[in-house]
Amino acid sequence: MTKAKLFILLVSTHLSVFTQIAPNLTLTDMDGVSHDLYDYLDEGKTVLLDFFITNCIPCQESSIYMNEFWQIHGPEGRNEMQTLSIEVNPNTDEIVKETGLIWSIENPIINLNTIPESYLPFIYAYPNYLMICPNRSISLLSFGFGHPLSTLEWEQALNICKYGYDFTDITVFDMEITQCQNNMTAQINLGNVGLKPASNIFIDVYSDHNLISSMSWNHTLTPKTTSNETSHPILYQDNQIAGAEIHFEVRVDNDINSDNNRRGHEKKRTNHQELTIEIQMDYYPEEISWLLMDDDGNVIIEGDGRNYQPYEWIQRQVKLDTSICYAFVINDLYGDGFCCALNGGYYPDGYYLIKAGPDSLAFSKSFGTSKVHEFQIDNDASTDLSTSQLNRKKNKIMKSKYFNMKGQQITKPLSSSAYLREDIFENGLRKYAKHIDIKSK
Repeated sequence: MTKAKLFILLVSTHLSVFTQIAPNLTLTDMDGVSHDLYDYLDEGKTVLLDFFITNCIPCQESSIYMNEFWQIHGPEGRNEMQTLSIEVNPNTDEIVKETGLIWSIENPIINLNTIPESYLPFIYAYPNYLMICPNRSISLLSFGFGHPLSTLEWEQALNICKYGYDFTDITVFDMEITQCQNNMTAQINLGNVGLKPASNIFIDVYSDHNLISSMSWNHTLTPKTTSNETSHPILYQDNQIAGAEIHFEVRVDNDINSDNNRRGHEKKRTNHQELTIEIQMDYYPEEISWLLMDDDGNVIIEGDGRNYQPYEWIQRQVKLDTSICYAFVINDLYGDGFCCALNGGYYPDGYYLIKAGPDSLAFSKSFGTSKVHEFQIDNDASTDLSTSQLNRKKNKIMKSKYFNMKGQQITKPLSSSAYLREDIFENGLRKYAKHIDIKSK
């Protein structure tokens, strides 16, 4: 089974501001809740209007980022905005509701079957995003294949509503962190959601709320770009991190918003060796693959969904060695993780659960393209030579393969980029390692 893909040739645009005042809308969502645009604006909230149609691939792709934005700024987050998704093609409520489930849209969804007449001048293609400020000014963020590839554009537009057109704002995104014992490697990704270029950026590193180091990034980050997009990615390494909770804070002169300057990471630890992996497949099991590997990249167990039925539940158990770090990696070829509670919830949502004894190490129903969970099995009194120690005996590498960070195989690594390398040894073991090449000045 494969998902039907409809590709629509659409044009795109950058942020543009209309001089018009946004017309009011009073709409009822699929749960029967009424929403009045002006009521939200009068409360001081910004409103993101998402005009979409069900057979629109870029609409589905951008819904992932819209959900991230909603989680941060919506009622369950900072409660400073509202998002309304409005379907404007003739469709039944059942089709629109199922689409919302498949796309994992969490904000209110409204089925209109047509574009409101007062908004016809603002709709160009789908998805069509309009940001409306509390003063009722309206901005067209993007449309069609120009949908945001991250939340940077939406964050900047929200900032314009709050701060005007003269401000600096640097944010720190979720980062890729590898932590084993006291060794840590973190690729820190900063984004500029202000309207001015920023430079002389400092990053403070805390361990269990104690400042342990500071570093500077002496480069320029232009608006709506990230540090990972520059030729100077930020890589932090430390071999003496003993704390259970690590967090990073970014500092830059005249930063107007401190709410988005911090990201944390908590080390997962257990002293239980019996590991259980539970996976509830969704409607598309053939898209799912997963593996468990140790800190040397040796694969302990792995699997994929090609031999499983939709909604099938699987469980794998394995006894792990102590004083070793492990990583559970799960991938989805389509990039939407697990979905969806179809047929009115009759079929279950997909999920995965990783636990060691009574300790829960990871649980998720949604992970996008890929997710990595790392954890450590603490030492016990055993003196037996572990399986991993036996496997670590040197043997010859017979073949190596390279992959980009989306899991796609490539011929050779690109300069100034992150990539994965798979080494296949003569004894049949495979080792995976992440590499980051940083271009020197």
